[in-house]
Amino acid sequence: MLFRSAVGRTSPPFYFGGLSTEARDAAARGADVYLMWPDTTDEIRRTIDDVSARAADARRAVKFGYRVHIVVRKTTQEAHAAAAHLIAAVDEEEGRRIRSRSLDSQSAGVRRQAELRGSSSDEGFAEPVLWTGIGKARSGCGAALVGSPAEVTEKILQYRELGLSAFIFSGYPHIDEAERFAELVLPNLPHGPLDAG
Repeated sequence: MLFRSAVGRTSPPFYFGGLSTEARDAAARGADVYLMWPDTTDEIRRTIDDVSARAADARRAVKFGYRVHIVVRKTTQEAHAAAAHLIAAVDEEEGRRIRSRSLDSQSAGVRRQAELRGSSSDEGFAEPVLWTGIGKARSGCGAALVGSPAEVTEKILQYRELGLSAFIFSGYPHIDEAERFAELVLPNLPHGPLDAG
């Protein structure tokens, strides 16, 4: 839902996120897009259903967005190696200190990211392509889509089928990963031009 200002220009959509009951209620009552951090497909589906029901109770509808890191390479093996390299020097205890010093360290979202990391495989995958290793060295959005162009594309398309329509992608280093994404993944995704207003 976009709003027109007094001078007739379109306002940007209001994105809002949070896993607590209060955050979900606030998003249902006032957000245009409910923004989520990485999670399993089943958990994303449950969250979409829950926030949609809350919005319906408020006689509203919201769209859904997803914030996640990307590690894409030409092959699965190269992507896994690049992901492992990102955290190769991270000491487990130092990672705990980094996360505990964050202002959001006690939020429901950060706790869920820790649960996701704790339930992942020994290699850090919560489900195919969804790697939680990035959360060993940071608070907040603690997972990445890791894989070949076909794997990352397929995962994003699965998310779209679930009802996610807005995506915020990042990577390390950001400009390099953005260029890889633009070259290897973006041409495979249906998308439109950005509205310049």
